[in-house]
Amino acid sequence: MLKTEWIFCGIWLIAGLGMLRCYLSRKRPLRSALLGMLTGAAALTLMHLYGGRFGVEMPLNCFTGGISLLLGVPGVTLLTVLLLI
Repeated sequence: MLKTEWIFCGIWLIAGLGMLRCYLSRKRPLRSALLGMLTGAAALTLMHLYGGRFGVEMPLNCFTGGISLLLGVPGVTLLTVLLLI
């Protein structure tokens, strides 16, 4: 693998471990994880369908789907800000 691929995988690993730690610290970790993933997927879908009205066309692909499932609504917000820059 290339050096950039290792960095990319490392970032995903760190984000995943951070979210796992966050979910495990909750009273109901499974429910919290599922709710975070569901709201992230819903936010990504809404941004894909209606983002063009606000000048942000959010693509649906593996990367944006992974971010929205891993980080939830804050991940979709991060992607939106990155698209606006």
